[in-house]
Amino acid sequence: MLDSLIQWLTSIIEHISPFVIVKQYENGIQLRFGKYLRSLEPGLYIKIPFVDEILTQHVVLTTLSLPAQSLVTSDNKNIVVEAMVKYKITDAQIFLLEVYDSVDAVSDISQGIIKELIMSSTWEQCRDNELDNGITKKVRNELKKFGVYVDKVTLTSISEIRTFRLINHSIFTP
Repeated sequence: MLDSLIQWLTSIIEHISPFVIVKQYENGIQLRFGKYLRSLEPGLYIKIPFVDEILTQHVVLTTLSLPAQSLVTSDNKNIVVEAMVKYKITDAQIFLLEVYDSVDAVSDISQGIIKELIMSSTWEQCRDNELDNGITKKVRNELKKFGVYVDKVTLTSISEIRTFRLINHSIFTP
């Protein structure tokens, strides 16, 4: 109860305050009546209380761990792949205003490209270190339009899995 009261008071103070500080590791945008006004670099800015809203976004290098994916290679090997994406925001305006849930977009696009490249490769090609570079180039090109620069996509774990059938189909047939 006390925590929500403190959060409410903090948000009221932020709306009343005519000053905003954009920190060194952030970029921001200023909205006036909900419409884009300008981009903000780190520094001190004046805003009109209750009229202007400042949205900030960390723009330093960030890592995102992607969940494990079970895939089948072109030579019918079942594998599990885990990956990590290192990225940073290059355009806070696009990142904040044109993409809903931007971090999910980074994750989903990266996973989709990994799936596409692995399913079109053989098991031996998947074990080659050049696969990381191919994935990075494709993800970088795709996420550039969201104001994101992808530094590197790394497959942190790639292994073959065996599938086991626990119940034999012939048991249930008369």
